[in-house]
Amino acid sequence: MNAQDIDIQVIANLVVTNGTGQVLLTKYNPDIDRWWLPGGDVEPFTHPDEQARKVIDGLGLTGATPTFKRLQSFRGRRGWHLVFDYLVAADGTPVEPAQWFEPGDLPATMHGEWEKGVIAAITE
Repeated sequence: MNAQDIDIQVIANLVVTNGTGQVLLTKYNPDIDRWWLPGGDVEPFTHPDEQARKVIDGLGLTGATPTFKRLQSFRGRRGWHLVFDYLVAADGTPVEPAQWFEPGDLPATMHGEWEKGVIAAITE
């Protein structure tokens, strides 16, 4: 395998908090009991900021402006991941299946402890 054969996935990843400090998680498949941080793949030639705003718009929240916090780069299941992490302060009732959770009482997440680590790193 050479460098041209590596699939690179660019992702905008959001840690969304509300005025009471709760964190927003979502499900991309309602049949799976695990939760995800809101986010999405960044389409080619699109800036990650645009994808972050698109995700926020889809959540139905108000007062939400994404602030870029850090870049992660690691090998993922589907190739190499470049993950742009954003912090978002927002209020409102999210579009289901998204839901607010207390940071100390998060449900099972899709990637085990990874989501919890991202939340802790971004909200410090």
